[in-house]
Amino acid sequence: MKTKSLLLILLVGFVSCKDFKPSKENTILIEPKEHVLEGTYVSNDGLYKSFTFKGSSTVVIKDNIFGFDFASSYERDGNLIRVRTDQSDLLLEIVTPDSLVGEGFAKGSFKKVYN
Repeated sequence: MKTKSLLLILLVGFVSCKDFKPSKENTILIEPKEHVLEGTYVSNDGLYKSFTFKGSSTVVIKDNIFGFDFASSYERDGNLIRVRTDQSDLLLEIVTPDSLVGEGFAKGSFKKVYN
């Protein structure tokens, strides 16, 4: 009786472990977390003094000439940020989570400010 029980346990164990492949339907893929843009990035050179990112698509821009704030929207494409303005789009590149580099009219280096 012990032999039959032992063989049955071994057989069930072998069959349950053989060709174990998780189905794709039950597999959860965890994608790398993309850095969320939030906070204020400032610069002392260029046309724009700061970019303050709020939410997933809103940015408040402060110009360096008059100090006016105006809200706009932005889109993110990998490490590039395209800020929509009335005249043209501004392009910023995320160098590190704490620094941005602007191109064209937004030319300059922007560092994140922590309060």
